[in-house]
Amino acid sequence: MTTRIRSAGALAFTCALSWTLAATVPASAQTEMRAPKGPVEITVGSGAGGSPDVIMRTIAKIMNDGLVENPIVVQNRTGGGHSNAYNYVLGKKGDENVLLTLASPVFTTPIVQGTPSVIDQVTPIAGFVQSELVLLTNPDGKFNTLEEFVAAAEAQPGRVRIAGGASGGNDHLATALVEQAADIKLTYIPHESGSAAQATFLGGNVEGHFATLAEGLALIESGKAKPLAILSEKRRTEPGYKDVPTAKEQGVDVVYLQFWGVAGPPGLDPAVAAWWADKFQKATETQAWKDIIAKNLQQSTFYGLDDAGAYFKREQDTFRRLLTSVGLAKN
Repeated sequence: MTTRIRSAGALAFTCALSWTLAATVPASAQTEMRAPKGPVEITVGSGAGGSPDVIMRTIAKIMNDGLVENPIVVQNRTGGGHSNAYNYVLGKKGDENVLLTLASPVFTTPIVQGTPSVIDQVTPIAGFVQSELVLLTNPDGKFNTLEEFVAAAEAQPGRVRIAGGASGGNDHLATALVEQAADIKLTYIPHESGSAAQATFLGGNVEGHFATLAEGLALIESGKAKPLAILSEKRRTEPGYKDVPTAKEQGVDVVYLQFWGVAGPPGLDPAVAAWWADKFQKATETQAWKDIIAKNLQQSTFYGLDDAGAYFKREQDTFRRLLTSVGLAKN
């Protein structure tokens, strides 16, 4: 079975879905733009220090360093799988002074809870960060390749365990994709947070753990983990990863990218949405942003006002298929 996804990042699900990276037409080329008045809150559903929080604080600082006069405040509204954050923004119809951070829970939580789609209600503005995942195993464990990992799961279905975040999150979906592509059965052990899952992995209590490339590299370089495969289209070129094969190279055709973006509340003035799309695009073109993306081993393909909505809905459709495949979808 061939299964490919670019997501909670970019998505390419060959058995059901594909998309093409395309050049973004600047919003200013087609839409009137107008700046909001006064301070702006970027609402984040994760806690301080989480990926969505760090990304938004970083880009907010870049915008406030000359691109945007409005003071930007990043506000953490945690809990409920990002539902506290997105419900807050959904209740701000037409409000020009609030934005919502888009991360995978904004898409998956409504599907798992059986509540209305968030992305169908908000005003899509931009998608601009993607991050690949690496499958890690114990440094002293018996696996040296993904082929050996898969062979063990074939020999003893359910015996090979992966520690990850909450059920239905990126780690869980990446695990499901590997299962589908390799036709194996793994045991996924969910945790309340990524740090808790990592602690279980570092304790030697499971055989596998997914991490972003930056997180994984820190564990690899400290001798706490061994990389088996990167879920990417092609190998990375950084010294810490250049010798790590992709899952595709090892016969498991899976590509998975986490993603982050931003949206406005329902009914946001199109001119304000266009203005924000333009500012986010300009921020991603700065050297400061490019340096941070390189440091964090991330990607920054930009989806603007003309294509962000379709991009996010394709993501949502793929999340729904994957969550259905693991028995978690309620809508």
